[in-house]
Amino acid sequence: MNGAKLPKQYAEPFNKIQLFPDRLLQPLRWKKPQRIFVNSMSDLFHKDIPFKYIDQVFAVMALTPRHTYQVLTKRPERMLQYFQSMNRAEMIECWQETAYELTKDDEAACFVANRLNGVLPNAKPGWAIQNVWLGTSVENQKTADERIPLLLQTPAAVRFLSCEPLLGMVDLKLHDSLLYHTSGWWPPLSEYTKVGEVIDWVIVGGESGSKARPMHPDWVRSIRDQCAEFNIPFFFKQYGEYAPIHELRTNEPGIKGKLWVNFDPDTSVCRVGKKKAGRLLDGQEWSQFPDAEYQDCGECSCK
Repeated sequence: MNGAKLPKQYAEPFNKIQLFPDRLLQPLRWKKPQRIFVNSMSDLFHKDIPFKYIDQVFAVMALTPRHTYQVLTKRPERMLQYFQSMNRAEMIECWQETAYELTKDDEAACFVANRLNGVLPNAKPGWAIQNVWLGTSVENQKTADERIPLLLQTPAAVRFLSCEPLLGMVDLKLHDSLLYHTSGWWPPLSEYTKVGEVIDWVIVGGESGSKARPMHPDWVRSIRDQCAEFNIPFFFKQYGEYAPIHELRTNEPGIKGKLWVNFDPDTSVCRVGKKKAGRLLDGQEWSQFPDAEYQDCGECSCK
């Protein structure tokens, strides 16, 4: 780092949970709408993060509807536990009180309560927070079978899956997704017209880094086709370190002598690095997003 001072969190081991309450109110100062990946290097629902701190995170997200928050976890069981720890009315009261504790502003607390109770324009009663997307990581069939049903029981404006790194063929079982759908927080099942509608977005990517494992392109195609069948937006992020040979020119400089992996007689991949591998699948990029753009429902005056 050429003598540059590292942030204080780097002084601690990466496996140690650190909380930074002094940073919680930063999104209130960001006036331009942003898409925010919450805890990009950690997991909000790790067992060592107390629910009280998670209350604070959700209160801030409720206070800033101009931003869109993406929360990804490998622990959907604890995320569901958090939402089941209180009923809807108790959770609204909790987030309202937490908003006041953070801002010392009565108007901010009222804004949260009015928004979540559907009083403000375009605010939907029964939804957790419209600008919060909740997702879970899916690497293989085992994690898909364990985690997707838990995500489907959790209230969110958008539910998404991050299949990264994708390590095998995965059946997302989108045709079964409504079997796990629950009422209470959510509108009745009869209000849904399409099977599979409760998964709103799927992201797929290969692994990167020195110990990256290769990804078969058919694993990606399978998920793309499953999403197409149920009209679910599909985002292919990257191949990772390995790219299919047919996507490369075998006489391209730097390719000869690289590590090759033969999946089957028809499919081989070559380790060329994340940048060179790119993100083309069958000759095109896939960058679909959910149709869930934020609709302005007012702002509180807290700074």
